[in-house]
Parts: sequence; structure tokens; C-alpha cells
Amino acid sequence: MLRNVVKSFAVIALILNVAVASPFQAQPVYTSDWKPFVNGEEEEKGVVSRVVQLAFWEMGLEAERASLDYYFSYNLVKNQQVLLSYPYFKTDQRSQEVLFSDPLMSVENGLFYNSKWQQYSGKAIAFNQQKIGKVAGYSYGAEIEPLLKNAKVYNSDLQALTALSKGEIDLLPASIEVAKVMLHKHFPHLLHEFKLLENHRGTDSVHLVASDNDEGREFIQRFNSALARLKSKGMIEQLLTSNADVQGSGYVRLVPAEGFPLITGYEMSAQGDKQFFVIPQGSRATVLAWHDVVLKPHATEKVFDGMMKYSQVKVVDGPHAGRSLFVRNMHLEVE
Repeated sequence: MLRNVVKSFAVIALILNVAVASPFQAQPVYTSDWKPFVNGEEEEKGVVSRVVQLAFWEMGLEAERASLDYYFSYNLVKNQQVLLSYPYFKTDQRSQEVLFSDPLMSVENGLFYNSKWQQYSGKAIAFNQQKIGKVAGYSYGAEIEPLLKNAKVYNSDLQALTALSKGEIDLLPASIEVAKVMLHKHFPHLLHEFKLLENHRGTDSVHLVASDNDEGREFIQRFNSALARLKSKGMIEQLLTSNADVQGSGYVRLVPAEGFPLITGYEMSAQGDKQFFVIPQGSRATVLAWHDVVLKPHATEKVFDGMMKYSQVKVVDGPHAGRSLFVRNMHLEVE
């Protein structure tokens, strides 16, 4: 009986091993979170990670992710301590230090500012007189990188965006979709303050990089061939065009309050009169301007004012979608 039980466990173990065994050889590659293009280890892969994964599979390899900040990952590749990392923008300086793959995809970069502290609309900008930030180890493409000669360096995207939110810097370069994800996650209440300089954008490709040695050259050649085969089959284009980025909402939801089961809001007419609307509960909105009772400290609790004062929102769904309405604070629930 015991022999049969042991035999059964051995069979089960064999089945499980077969089930989890990969047909591919593991290949370490260094990267870090760069949402929505590179997601966390326990999350669904971002689109750049999927492109790398498909190319590795085409080569008979399994991308074994090693997580490390891009600054350190790049230096490890440059110093030939590790073989591979991704994704990076290509620059003349970097091209002398590491080997670049063919493009994985293209990303739009831009310059963000905080409209609470700065207004640039219609103005010529003397960039050498602006306080500019950047993130250590990042490059921002051919259009924007030349503007960053005296930029203050931050250790992370979050630190840099926090500095921008506080007015410690005037401008911050970022990949636009990456910045939007960060803003929705960490600063949803300030979305209306962050703006893009419209005339200073650039679209640049991102790449996998390898050590500049024989092993790196052989790998890049194989990787590029695999990528080309996938592109010829339409698989990369299909992946890029079908990619749907899932972001934090960044919205408030309009909800009833105790004693106030009906939600109302008003907008100002051209003549300066208030026009009131009934708002279906559950409608969502972005905050255009919080009332000072929410933003500023007070000597007392301001319970009544906190409930009854109006903040301005832009409704994004329901019958009033697109309207900018003033709604009492008690009806605003952050998603």
C-alpha cells in the first residue's frame, strides 16, 4: 500500500514537472517598471515586455526578468557585467558604450509643467533660465535631450513629478504615456494642473541593449533576425495596435450624502447666472479646481463648510458628460 502511495506521488510530481517545464532556455534580462510599457513582475506584461518576450521565444529563449533601476542596469551592461537590458532610447553617447537592437516600438516624449506655478502659453521659452528636472539614467530623445544640459537629477519618476507638483522645478521631460500613468496613480487630484508644452514633443524608438563584446554582438544579431521574422508575419504590428493600456482612473465619483439623496451642481451662464442640474448618482468627473476649504489648513474642523462648499469638476460620463459643474464637496468621492 505504501509503495503504491509513493508511486502515485512520483507520478504526480512527474506530471507537475512536465506541466511547468519550459521548452525554452532561460536568458536573464534586466529591466524595471516603466508603466504602461513595462509592468511589474506580478502584473500582465506591458507592450514592450511582450515584444521582447515574443522575440526571445522566436529565438528559443525565455526572458528571465531581473528587476533593477535603469541607471544601474545600463551601467552593468556597459561594464559587461550583465549581457542584456531594456528599454532604452538611443543616443550618440550610448551608441559608443553598448550595442542597440533594432527598434522595439516608438514612444512620444514631452515636457510637462505645472500650471499652478508656471504659464507658458504663447511665450517664447528661454530654457537656460528654467529650472528643469530629469530622472537619473534616462534619456529623452533627440528633440528634448539637448534642452536638459543643466537639469536637476532625481532618482525616480515619482520624485521628479513630486518636485514638479510642488513648484521646485519648472519643467520635467517624460515619456507622455508613462507620465500619465504616474499622474493618475499618484496625483489624481492634481491632474488639471499638469500640462504639456505643445511645441516640444518628439517621437523616439526604444531598444534592447547588449554588452559591446562578442557575446553581445552575436545576441543582437540573432535578436534582430527574430524580430524581423515576427514583423514579417505581422505579429509585432498586431501586438502594438491591439495594446490597451490599463491605468488608474484619476476620477471622482459623484455620490449622494446623508440627508442629501439628490446630487446637484451648477454652471455659470454667460450672463453670470447659476444654472442648476440634477446629476445621476455614480457619474464620474475629473476635478478642475478643489475649493480652498479642501486644500488649505484651518484652525477649526470646518465640518459644515467642508461639506457644503463647491469644487469645480468636469463630468466625463452620463447625461452631463463634458459639462464643467460646481458640485458640493460632500458629493465627491475619490475613486
